[in-house]
Amino acid sequence: MNRSLMTMGILVVMAAGWSCRQEPVAPARAGTGGDSEGRQDRLEVETVLLQGEHFTSAIEASGTALPVRESMLSLPVPGMIKQILVERGQRVNKGQVLLRLDQVGFRLGVEQARAAVAAARVGFASLETQMKRFDRLLANKAVPRANYDKIKAQYDGAAAQLAMAEAGLKQAEKALRDSELRAPYQGEITMILKEIGEYAPAMPPTMLMKIVDSSTLVVQTFLPESESPFVAVGRSAEVHIDSADYSGPARVSFVSPRLEPGSQTFEVRLELDNPGARIKAGAFCRVRLVRRELEQALLAPLRAVLREGGKDFLYLLEDGRARRVEVKLGETSGDRVLVLEGPQPGARVITSALDRLRPGQAVAAAGRN
Repeated sequence: MNRSLMTMGILVVMAAGWSCRQEPVAPARAGTGGDSEGRQDRLEVETVLLQGEHFTSAIEASGTALPVRESMLSLPVPGMIKQILVERGQRVNKGQVLLRLDQVGFRLGVEQARAAVAAARVGFASLETQMKRFDRLLANKAVPRANYDKIKAQYDGAAAQLAMAEAGLKQAEKALRDSELRAPYQGEITMILKEIGEYAPAMPPTMLMKIVDSSTLVVQTFLPESESPFVAVGRSAEVHIDSADYSGPARVSFVSPRLEPGSQTFEVRLELDNPGARIKAGAFCRVRLVRRELEQALLAPLRAVLREGGKDFLYLLEDGRARRVEVKLGETSGDRVLVLEGPQPGARVITSALDRLRPGQAVAAAGRN
C-alpha cells in the first residue's frame, strides 16, 4: 500500500510540473509580421520584357508553272494541207507562216473577183458620164424628169455593183491570206495535229497545231481563305523550282475574287520571267510571299499565352501585381507569337506559374530577363 501511495504522489508531482511549463508559440504566418509589404506572400514568377523589333512572316505554298500563253491554232477556211513549214519543238516568231493549204482555188477566186471589179468599174464609168450630162440637161430643163430618174437609177445600181465587186475582191484576198496559218505570237510549236495531204474543214474548226509561249511563266497556286487579307496584285514573291535549280523573284498578277467550292481556297497567279525557256512549263514550284513585315513588332513567348473561352490572354507584371489582359495574336515565329493588340512596348509579361496566377495577385519577378 505504501508503494501505491508513493507512485500516486510521483504522478501528481509530474502533472503539476507539466501544467506549469509554458506552451510553445505558433510561428507567425508569413507576411503578418516584420515585412509590412508582405513579400513572403508574393508569388515568384519569371517575366519577359516586350520590346519592339523587326518582324517578317511569310506565306509558303506550292504551285505549278504554266506558260503565259498557249493556243490551239486553226484556219477559218477549209482546204487540203499543202505544206507544213515547221517542226514540233521549233521556236517561231510572230507572223511566221507555219502551214499552208493548197492555194490554187483561192488564187483563182482572187482573179475572178478582180475581173468582176474591172467589169463593174467600166459599167459605172459609162453611167457616171451619162449622169453628169443629164445633170446639166436637167438644170437647163432640157430633159424630162422621168428620163433623168431612169438614168439616175441605173447609175445608183452600177455604183452598188461596183461596191459589191470590190467587197468580193477583199473577201477573196482575205481567203487567200487565211489559207496560210501564221504564228499569233512568238513561241514554241508543241503539237502538230495534221499531215500533208489531209483535208482540214473549217466547220467545225480543225485544230492544226499548238503553240506555247513560255518566255514568261505564270505560277498558279491556291491559298487558304485566311490568307486573303495579305495577298494583292503587284505584291512581290519568291519562287523556288528545284527541277531547274532556280530561285528568283516573281510578282502577283492575279488574285481570284472567289473561293473554290469545297476547299475554301482562292487562286493566285504570279508572273515569272523565263529567259531562254530555262524553266519547263508544268514544273513544280515552291512559293514564298511576304505576309506581314513590321518594324516595331511585339513578340511574346508562347508559354505565356492563356486561352479561355476562345480568347487569348497574357498576364502582365504591373506595380507588383498580376494584371490579365486580353490580346489579339498573329502568326508564330519559333517559340514566340506576334502580339497585334493588347500590351504596349515595355510591358513585362509573366511566363511562369500561370496555373496559380489570379488577376490582382501580388507577384515578384524571380530575376529580370
